[in-house]
Amino acid sequence: MYYSIDYYSFTIPIERKLGEGMFESDRIYVVHTLLERFPFLNSALGKYDDWTTEGAKGFYTYRLRHSSSDVALSYGSVNSHILVECAGKACNNLDSIDALDALIAATTERTTRIDFAIDIETDIDPKIFIDARSSVAFKSTGSKRSPTGRTEYLGGRSSERMARVYRYEPPHPRSKLLRVEAEYKGAAAKTAARHLHQVGVEKACLDAHSAFQWTHPTWTPETASDGKIPYSSYNPQNANTVHWLYGTCLTALSKAVKVGLIDLDEWLKILRESLKDEN
Repeated sequence: MYYSIDYYSFTIPIERKLGEGMFESDRIYVVHTLLERFPFLNSALGKYDDWTTEGAKGFYTYRLRHSSSDVALSYGSVNSHILVECAGKACNNLDSIDALDALIAATTERTTRIDFAIDIETDIDPKIFIDARSSVAFKSTGSKRSPTGRTEYLGGRSSERMARVYRYEPPHPRSKLLRVEAEYKGAAAKTAARHLHQVGVEKACLDAHSAFQWTHPTWTPETASDGKIPYSSYNPQNANTVHWLYGTCLTALSKAVKVGLIDLDEWLKILRESLKDEN
């Protein structure tokens, strides 16, 4: 089994929105901002002539792509940031010059998406691999077939976590490999990037995939995952609860302890017992 980061994206905050002024001025500013923030990329991405323009996606106005590394930069007039995207080829290129780990470590709090890939040498079909799961935590959400390969999806595309299992058709050079990917987005991506920085690629990949509970016989990692990446889905109610716990609730608890209404040690003991009951 081979472990890698197959996609990584993050944003760089900037002081002004782009896409409404002179194109060449904005282009130079965007590339310069990237290289200024991450000087270790200068040797690989420092030539302005190597950046070409292509169609932007979503609400971005422009997209630049570095011809040799395949790193892409998107920007526009909607948000005051630059989106940096490193798909498979870009991740491989940055990793080959020992820049990918450094880039992720420097941008964990701005991560927007990270994909953890594991390759398995087998001829098994992606659907058979997914259908071997006994867990109902994630449901299969679709298939895609094309002349170049076949893909199975697990989990919702709009969710912060999903998985895809695919393989290329011969004569593609990777047709002997089954690719299993775990995609993390949003807040889950930031947590996953921090975890990667702490434990390394192999363990982070296994921990990222532990949520999907693969059980097919071809899933035979050399080291078992003894943990998983912490995850909690964000919603406004969660945020309000957290604010209440650290605000009003904490203030009331502090006052109650100070005036002798409750014994803090006894209260904590009851809380711990309550947590045990819920487990």
